Amino acid sequence: MAKLIVMFKDQTLREVHVGNETIKIGRDSSNHIHLENPAVSRFHAEIYRQGFPFFVEDKKSTNGVHVNDVLINWKSGIKDGDRITIGKHTLVFREESTDHPDLHQVSLTDIDGTIALDGGKLGKKK
Repeated sequence: MAKLIVMFKDQTLREVHVGNETIKIGRDSSNHIHLENPAVSRFHAEIYRQGFPFFVEDKKSTNGVHVNDVLINWKSGIKDGDRITIGKHTLVFREESTDHPDLHQVSLTDIDGTIALDGGKLGKKK
């Protein structure tokens, strides 16, 4: 499960659950995250899941979207702890747990004739 912590001047305003639905962010009140600030476009950005990674996408906003203080060109993958800046607001992305196994934790198994290798153990001598 993932969430966004919406902050303004280091004060938490609210937390928003991020699931499989696209989260729309902007100054227009129809957005999931409504940011009332002149530096925020009406439909500024979206956060969505595409496979396992999550992405933030700038929707051609006037003032752009920053991820960890770097202006993104169009969209950017985001991970736990990333800070998304929109106008004067910061959205901290948090993944509380993952819905998928870490590849290095998958053991050597036979799945319907397909072999899955534990990449974390490759190259180690016993």
